[in-house]
Amino acid sequence: MAGTYSVRLLFSIMEQSIILKNGLCLYVDSMEQPSIAPWLLAHFSSIKGKQSLLELCSGNGASSFWCIDNGFSGDTVLLDRRESVLRLAEKTIEYNSLSNVRTCCSTLEQYRADRKYDVVICNPPFFSEAFTSEDDDIRAIRHEEGLTLDQLCGVVSKAIKQRGHFYLCHIPSRLIDVLKALDDKKFEIKGIRFCRDTSGALPFLVLIDAVFMGGKGVTIYPDFVVKDSSGHYTEEMKELCERKGI
Repeated sequence: MAGTYSVRLLFSIMEQSIILKNGLCLYVDSMEQPSIAPWLLAHFSSIKGKQSLLELCSGNGASSFWCIDNGFSGDTVLLDRRESVLRLAEKTIEYNSLSNVRTCCSTLEQYRADRKYDVVICNPPFFSEAFTSEDDDIRAIRHEEGLTLDQLCGVVSKAIKQRGHFYLCHIPSRLIDVLKALDDKKFEIKGIRFCRDTSGALPFLVLIDAVFMGGKGVTIYPDFVVKDSSGHYTEEMKELCERKGI
């Protein structure tokens, strides 16, 4: 599947963990192929300093921990309905002594934010229909079952500050659905960036920056390209993932 490059080839690897660019140790599911989407989402976001951050559908917290590895130090909440992936996040928190990060096991329907956040990020389920043969964890990752885009944007609108930034990624074929759901909940699109395997390929992912009750005006950023014409990782891709000194 496009966008599921092996980040294991790009990071320094330990058993069941990945050493990020600046040294943070991220615990991962050793049986699962890591997706590139969380790294692209984190790279796209403009999370700085001590802003408060809520990551929805967080999985093991890869996006948030990438930001922390790159200098972000604000209060962070990782929310997911799956206890198994949050246990990995808690291992990362403990190993790296991160006092500013906590986890919350909840469905989005049941979640009630106890504060308004500066930034919300989300790598949501992409597909509107699920196959009955898939197990619960796979369905939770890939499919909107019980969580439509409208519901997601509604949850975010109640958890984010006015003029707060909502960063999310999605598949390009559903871009119109995403933009409509955001507009319905009073989000203004501020930035869009497409991600492609190579310069001439169709995009496999779209990154979106939306501001709650923000002003008009959108920037279409240059594409993020994973590989050059020779099949090697581009400089931006290497900068995204490679650890310094390796």
